[in-house]
Amino acid sequence: MRTKIQTVLIIGFLFTTLINAQIEAPKGKKWTTIEHLSDEFNGNKLNKNKWIADPEGHPDFDWIGRPPALFKESSININKGFLEIEVGKLNKTFTSNKYKKPAIYNYYGGIIRATKPISYGHYFEAKFKMSKTEMGGGFWIMSRNKCDFKHEIDITESVGSISALTEEWGKKWNKIMHSNTIHRQTSCNEAKRSQGVMFPEVKNSEKYYTYGCWWKSPTELLFYLDGKHVYTVNPPVDFDQELFLHFSIESYDWNPIPADGGKVASASKEDRTAYIDYIRTYKQENKN
Repeated sequence: MRTKIQTVLIIGFLFTTLINAQIEAPKGKKWTTIEHLSDEFNGNKLNKNKWIADPEGHPDFDWIGRPPALFKESSININKGFLEIEVGKLNKTFTSNKYKKPAIYNYYGGIIRATKPISYGHYFEAKFKMSKTEMGGGFWIMSRNKCDFKHEIDITESVGSISALTEEWGKKWNKIMHSNTIHRQTSCNEAKRSQGVMFPEVKNSEKYYTYGCWWKSPTELLFYLDGKHVYTVNPPVDFDQELFLHFSIESYDWNPIPADGGKVASASKEDRTAYIDYIRTYKQENKN
């Protein structure tokens, strides 16, 4: 059963939702939410002023998903205070010719991207539960596609289920917090990466975890699980550009969907769905 519990402060006839960061701000400071990069998903449809779910509808990104899973806007739903991203089998094979060679898709997932970028000095937090399928993904931040820099921060990524086809190094990725800072490979530079990892006791598909990242400076990022600091990552180069928040559920070649579709094709809709309680972005302000 999914439940969403929020704290409400009643002052006369005014109802105010208290939204506090899980981590403490530096001495003399406080965390204040940035409204246009935060969402409780309490409406009945995705707020298109904040997020773009059409994989080709963002002015800075047009990636449609890693084969064999296509990003579909229709897989995104707002329901009972949660963002839902459903995965499943397409009714028929789709072939895209937008890349260097044809990309063949038989399954679908989904992605949302923020309409506005943000840079270092901020704290990001998302509470969610992964689907129970071979697909996965998570909460990440990405720069515009520029040759001289293409930076990515993976706050966390995981999968819902592993199988006999999973590469050996990935067999714990259904019970993991894994983070990256990646200086992506382009024609102008080689790929460089720094990362952190820890293994919680419960699978990512069996409970709601809260994942946080304080992008403290261009050279230091602190990562949190349920409000507890778990590791610090120092990027391979200065991360001082503007990046866009993403949340995606996608397919991975190292944890392939089985030939019969596996759980992506056979699981119930509930088990094929990732549930995101909220996404929040905070800035530091002086205490009164």
